[in-house]
Amino acid sequence: MFPVGLDNFGVLFSGYYIIFYFGISIANAVFLYFSSGKSLLSLQQSGYKNKRYLKWLVHPDTPYLSRLMLLCLLGFLFFCLLSVCFSSVAFPVGGAYVGFASYVLFTGMYINSERTVNAKVPLNKTHRLKRLSVTFGILLFAATFGLLVLSDLIAYASGSEIVGMVRYSLICVLPILCPYILLLANSINYPSERAITKKYVKRTTEKLDRSNVIKIGVTGSFGKTSVKEILKTVLSQKYRVLATDGSYNTPVGIALSVKKLDSTHDVFIAEMGARNKGDIKELSEIVKPSIALLTGINSQHLESFKTIENTMSTKFELIESLGKNGTAFFSSDNDGAVELYKKANCEKYLAGINKENAEVYAENIKTSERGTEFTLAFSSGEKIDCVTTLLGRHSVSNVCLAAAAARRIGLSPEEIRDGIARVTSVGHRLELVPNNKNIVIIDDSYNSNEDGARSAMEVLDGFNGRKIVLTPGLVELGKRENVANYEFGKTLSSHADKVVVIGRHNAEMLIKGLLDGGMKKEDVSFAKTLNKGNELLNAMLKEGDVVLFENDLPDNYS
Repeated sequence: MFPVGLDNFGVLFSGYYIIFYFGISIANAVFLYFSSGKSLLSLQQSGYKNKRYLKWLVHPDTPYLSRLMLLCLLGFLFFCLLSVCFSSVAFPVGGAYVGFASYVLFTGMYINSERTVNAKVPLNKTHRLKRLSVTFGILLFAATFGLLVLSDLIAYASGSEIVGMVRYSLICVLPILCPYILLLANSINYPSERAITKKYVKRTTEKLDRSNVIKIGVTGSFGKTSVKEILKTVLSQKYRVLATDGSYNTPVGIALSVKKLDSTHDVFIAEMGARNKGDIKELSEIVKPSIALLTGINSQHLESFKTIENTMSTKFELIESLGKNGTAFFSSDNDGAVELYKKANCEKYLAGINKENAEVYAENIKTSERGTEFTLAFSSGEKIDCVTTLLGRHSVSNVCLAAAAARRIGLSPEEIRDGIARVTSVGHRLELVPNNKNIVIIDDSYNSNEDGARSAMEVLDGFNGRKIVLTPGLVELGKRENVANYEFGKTLSSHADKVVVIGRHNAEMLIKGLLDGGMKKEDVSFAKTLNKGNELLNAMLKEGDVVLFENDLPDNYS
């Protein structure tokens, strides 16, 4: 007694059922793909690394799986209810299909709710993502098709009319499986993607090898993008310079930037990032720089590196790649950089605010809400007064490092001064955001390290008015993360008047640090998301306030 003669096993593979299986499978694959936007975004932000993506997926602070589980449960219950009701009342044949309405309803509601969540960094529709989407879509189709066939086989084998009515309710488990199906799709694509990357990187290496440009590598735990952009601007006073875009600091990122390299360029600057030992060595083998800049070493990415020693040895891979004929510049304001300076076996220089043994250093530093003034001094005895719109003493340290390299490459002190005057803040790094209200907004949302947080506090102190800080704290610090966020909370309490803690990831330690540091409970707020935090901010804002957005968790954090 099954709909459409399911008592005959052969009918499962009749034309009717094949069309039904294909139609539902295609529609469901499209449906599930659009419900997987969060998974796709997290995988992309995890660098397509399965381990990092899986860590996000199963983390207790990640509500994603629990939301999918609720979707599946509600869909299943209503699917069964509708199927049984319609089968028993008026549609003994079509009742088994009516339940799909509940599945479509709840999955549609979920997709709509996901669209209302604004990604901090939107999904980048790269060629790799498109290839992954094809594989993912095929697997979703196959999973749906297989589940439909399995549902009918179970119904046929059971001989139960009730089972026959609700047999297709099994499709409701697919949303919870989607994140893992995506993991499988990424694993399937990995060998071909690795081959594509190798081919792409090989072309990039060959193009750089043929070029006569001066090749410069910039690395460090922090400040890489800022120093790269300062150096690019200063060198542009005399040369045509190409630098890696934004924060692109991976093999593919460098390759994308090198596509723009042509015979008119004089200098190529590559920002080099790392999460594991050997990463900088790989990038150096692509670029083969003759000049290196090391900004500093701290606890950033300690979650990946495990120890500061590992971080230092990885950053030092850039210096080692220079050989004896290269030239390296180290920040004199960072103990780790100074230690690596002593270890370097090439032409080497220190530069920074600390003038001890420095090739270039700064003195007479004056910071204000409008920027910074200072005197740039060279070991040759030349001195020149400089003005920049960059905020904070740490920016002067970055300028000194870039200026030392520019001087060595051939710029005069006057050209360096003029270049410094043209430097603008890098987006989301202590950037003043214009607004039509009498409110100062400082966007430091791309800063997520302990040194940067201290610099942000120094900048905040330079402004008059009530200070409000929105922050999710510091991440990727491994075992040090709790301690670092507690200390950051205590520091915040002496610099800010009000703090809005964003997200649960570091909330407990941040709030404990704030309160232990002496901040009153009524001056500490908590918001689950940045959007909620902005709502709290808007409710408390007054004319003359100074607002600092300090760090912003990636989308693959809660």
